[in-house]
Amino acid sequence: MIHSSDHNQRRKKRAQFKHQAGPFIIFFTVLMPTNCVILEQFYFDLKMDPTTQLINGFLVFYFYGMAMWSYYQSITIKNYTIEKAIPLQDNRRIDPIYKNTNSCLECNKWKPIRTHHCSLCGKCILKMDHHCPWIHNCVGLRNHRSFYLFTLYMTIGAIQYSYASLIYFRFLFQSSQGFFFHQSTFFYIYWGLTSLVLYPTCAMLCFLFFYHTSLILNNQTTLEQMKSGSNENCCIQNDKPPRSINLFDRGILSNIAWFFNYSYFWFLPFENIYKEDGTKYSISPLCTLQDIQINNPQIPIVQIPEQQFDFDKIEQKYEEYQAIAKLKYKNKRIVLIGKEIQLD
Repeated sequence: MIHSSDHNQRRKKRAQFKHQAGPFIIFFTVLMPTNCVILEQFYFDLKMDPTTQLINGFLVFYFYGMAMWSYYQSITIKNYTIEKAIPLQDNRRIDPIYKNTNSCLECNKWKPIRTHHCSLCGKCILKMDHHCPWIHNCVGLRNHRSFYLFTLYMTIGAIQYSYASLIYFRFLFQSSQGFFFHQSTFFYIYWGLTSLVLYPTCAMLCFLFFYHTSLILNNQTTLEQMKSGSNENCCIQNDKPPRSINLFDRGILSNIAWFFNYSYFWFLPFENIYKEDGTKYSISPLCTLQDIQINNPQIPIVQIPEQQFDFDKIEQKYEEYQAIAKLKYKNKRIVLIGKEIQLD
């Protein structure tokens, strides 16, 4: 049986090793796309006309610059929780799943919903997706956008380099002067080692990009997806197994708009800053009318529409009505059971 002290000591050693290896991993991650740009722009002769070559060069440096900017943002943006006391439970909420009063056993502080404690960072991370060794940081609420754009631009750059490398390889292979006539030996070694590392990396980047795209479309994190993509079993269903739902999935378009912070400049890796700052999230309707038991036998089940209850909208509408009513009856005098009341 492993003692807790031994486990903690091993965990600290792993965290220390990853922190020490972090700068080398970052250097390697920056070095690989830089090598690809150097090879493609200064060594590959793709036999393009001047206009096409100018456009191609602009796109290469554009995607390289955006990838490096996104990478810098992913590294530097932190997702630590704010210092705030544990709020009181809002008993007005109908859904029992939305619990936002938990505390972290490691930090001994308030842990907002969708927050997880990272053993490597030693802190709680807002909307934690995972701890990524390639950025030496946690992917979370504020830098998930820059991390996703980093995977996007790196994937485009890797595909672009792979295509240019294939075109240049075909040119050398069909050359009448021989494959090794056009460049030095150092170039072929440099090209071979870069391509040997890049092609598996390109496949990994494509998988990472499409995987995080699916997470964005469903408003999930990697940790939530590993739990079968559901938060809890809810809704009453007679003679049926309980249905698991993703509490934060509000539809594809709403999920995409929220992820990119409702910005028209979604392609720029800015830090996501939300009004609630990771302490509260909008939720999807929990149940449809068909999920709720109907006690009136005169209403047939087949006539129940596919209507959903959005409790956030109901609460918002009530607050708007309350504000209008206060403004309408301001400074009015009413009589209630023989008692005159002044409305402020």
